[in-house]
Amino acid sequence: MRKRRIAFYAKKEYLHLACGPAPPNPHPAMNRHPRKTAARLIATAVAGLAMLFAAAAPSAAAPADKRKQEAAMPRNDLRNDRYRVRIATDGATRRIKVHGALVSDISLREANNADTTGAARTLMGFAMFTDDFSSPVTVRVKRRGRPFDSVEVRPSAYAIPCRRISPRKVEFTLDKPTQKVSVEFDGDRARNLFVVPDLPDTAARRAPSPDTIYFGRGEHHAGLIELRSGQTLYIDEGATVYGTVRSYDTHDIAIAGRGILCGSRAPHHLDTRRVMVDLVGCRNVSISGIMLRDSPSWTLCIQRSENVRIDNVKQICWMRNSDGVDLCNCRDVMMENCFMRNYDDNISLKNEPWNTGDTRGITIRRCVLWADCAHNFLVGPESDPRFRTDNVEFADCILLEGRETLYPYKGAMAMMISDEGRFSDIRIRRITIERPRGASLFSFDYCKFNSRGREARDIVVEDVIYTGDTPPRSLLHGMDALHPIDGITFRNITINGVRLTRQNFGDYFDMNEHVRRLNVE
Repeated sequence: MRKRRIAFYAKKEYLHLACGPAPPNPHPAMNRHPRKTAARLIATAVAGLAMLFAAAAPSAAAPADKRKQEAAMPRNDLRNDRYRVRIATDGATRRIKVHGALVSDISLREANNADTTGAARTLMGFAMFTDDFSSPVTVRVKRRGRPFDSVEVRPSAYAIPCRRISPRKVEFTLDKPTQKVSVEFDGDRARNLFVVPDLPDTAARRAPSPDTIYFGRGEHHAGLIELRSGQTLYIDEGATVYGTVRSYDTHDIAIAGRGILCGSRAPHHLDTRRVMVDLVGCRNVSISGIMLRDSPSWTLCIQRSENVRIDNVKQICWMRNSDGVDLCNCRDVMMENCFMRNYDDNISLKNEPWNTGDTRGITIRRCVLWADCAHNFLVGPESDPRFRTDNVEFADCILLEGRETLYPYKGAMAMMISDEGRFSDIRIRRITIERPRGASLFSFDYCKFNSRGREARDIVVEDVIYTGDTPPRSLLHGMDALHPIDGITFRNITINGVRLTRQNFGDYFDMNEHVRRLNVE
């Protein structure tokens, strides 16, 4: 019976590899190279067959020493002993567990691109807790090791004062659960600490049922979790679930909780890794509250879906192409109150040729975003001329980092007008950018990803505040007289206290002659 059950699951995996909508590398541009050849697809199918027969083989095929090697990989040792965190509220104090999470430094780009074990990464910490915030919460952080010289709590826009109470301890106060912050000692952004408060989830479904897949406190090795229509995956506070999630052609599904979904035990090899949360063809989707850590690939990928709500999702991921949220051919999406750190794009909108339908009606607001390499907000690559990206708003967000300087991927916020895509009514509003290390603010460019785009028009960028070193010039490039950027407005843009005008525009933007109806207000 056991062998039959193993073979059954292996067969499902093989079908997913060879025939399903998401093969092992389910999105051909995931590794930023041209679409796979027929030979590669055949090789993938052969690999799937090998997995099928290997899964049906005796258990000796997976020797204990190989399992030990896998467990010893840096990505599977996520303890963080560098910090101690305590909180105090209403006269009571309690200690908060500090988790570890790997992050990537762009200065090690080549090592990062080759590494699948986590060996080239650094270990940061994060502390999650819930409180009703009926009164302010005092947070005390101790950093072990030598005394520190300076400390900062970001976003600076929150204006949270930090008090040094000993050579190794600091204290600060949070007034509300939306104040999720980064604590950075001596300017170290690679080994920093995230403090992540939340309200208790009073509507939690804390029991398994036919409609609820429930994980309580503790560690759970779940593997692949599949959601059916009408089901909720609930990861409770104090739970860490090692696994991935998928749901195809379903409706009324939810992923919720205050716990952690972790992909560190999933394959990370570039040819076998999977999307961490893969939702395809879904209606009425809710994703809220959880932390997503260490995705092997795209973290939260939603394709040809509609009526999607993403609220208060946290992410820390280090892997090459660990995009935070990919919205592909989706309609009616609201994403808000998220706190995300990813090596690759935090948010990317696409119209993929193997899917159907426009990407339209997308609102992203009140998020705090940190991109260790790529964009915080990206529209454009992997598009298709049959579909349009339209009616998109990115608003009221804070960007804590952005470091990409290579063409064509530069820009903390970008439109890569490529792959014969058509783009209109894109609005970027009320954005604060805090001292990114190297990234330009914007890139609006008819660049070539697989091919160049067809149309870009009606773009509004307003109420943007940038502080930091003088940024590299942003790009504003149409392609030719038939393919201009047609209608773009910059309103109330301030860079280190200097307001953008027509007179100083060239100091901050590299613009070519193929831009029509430029307004600077």
